[in-house]
Amino acid sequence: MSGIFPARRVGRQVPASRNALIAALCCCLVVLQSCALSTNAADSRVKRIAFLRSVSTPGSVTDQAFIDELATHGFFEDRNLVIVGGKGDEVFPDPDSARAAVNRWQQEGIDLIVAYSTSGAEIARDNAPDAHVLFLVNDPVAAGFVRDENRPDGNMTGVTFRIPADRMLSLVNRIMPGVKRIGLPYPPADPAAIPSRDQFAQAARAQDLQLLAEPFSDEPDLNRAVDALVVSAGAEVLLASVSPTATRALPQLAEAAGRHRVPFVANVGSAERALLTLSPDGQGIGEQLGRQAARLLNGAKAESVPVEDPRRFQLTLNESVAAELGIALPADVVREAHVVRR
Repeated sequence: MSGIFPARRVGRQVPASRNALIAALCCCLVVLQSCALSTNAADSRVKRIAFLRSVSTPGSVTDQAFIDELATHGFFEDRNLVIVGGKGDEVFPDPDSARAAVNRWQQEGIDLIVAYSTSGAEIARDNAPDAHVLFLVNDPVAAGFVRDENRPDGNMTGVTFRIPADRMLSLVNRIMPGVKRIGLPYPPADPAAIPSRDQFAQAARAQDLQLLAEPFSDEPDLNRAVDALVVSAGAEVLLASVSPTATRALPQLAEAAGRHRVPFVANVGSAERALLTLSPDGQGIGEQLGRQAARLLNGAKAESVPVEDPRRFQLTLNESVAAELGIALPADVVREAHVVRR
């Protein structure tokens, strides 16, 4: 009697063509995984960035906000981010030194340059064609950096340092009602100065004020320009031009304004002896630039990173200067401001 065994289950035979298809799919998956690993490796390489500035800003809240914002997007110093030259302690006050630094960075390999002036952005654009350039400038269209702020061309984008000229002059009028003649010494050789002058001129016309503009060539020439504005033209208030040259000359402007006993107003919070300053909020600017930088470092093209205007502003009033000049600060303006006594 023959033995009885359980029947053996015989599996279905897979056609040879299907086996070939499965093998091909497996090969594709291997290739895709390899590409993904290569992409991740490229994305994770150390990124090198540098700050190009003409004025020293040690301990800058803008720089720190920028670094903090990059960290939220996965970029950390000493891990995958190198800041060439430090944060606020390396300064390039003239075009030659700035150009030499950018050329050095380009040769060493740089991914992103943060340029804190119109002249610096020009030098970065012309000497580091392989790097992204983030600018902080007054008018990027007038400077020729972009044609459309919503869709920048080339390798440049950033944040404007636009001070609302109408708001600045409105504050002057609220604090000193009756003032009609506003003096503006400006450095025409600085590419940021002309757009600033034109914006103030337009705002002055809209508010029935007279803008008196006087060019100056360098810091020693500023005294002559102020004398011409106050003594000859009768300016009752002085404006500081929104430009790096004028920012460096703020101590001279403060001294000249004090000599003539006229108030001056500025666009940077560090302006000593200014009656009022209206400036973009430094932390906010840093955060905006940091978000843009993260996108560029992650592979975005500049055309997909629109230029932004400042979103927050800081109004500062100097109570001591107001008292010296016999100006009573209106309570409603004081409530809006940060008041200092120095």
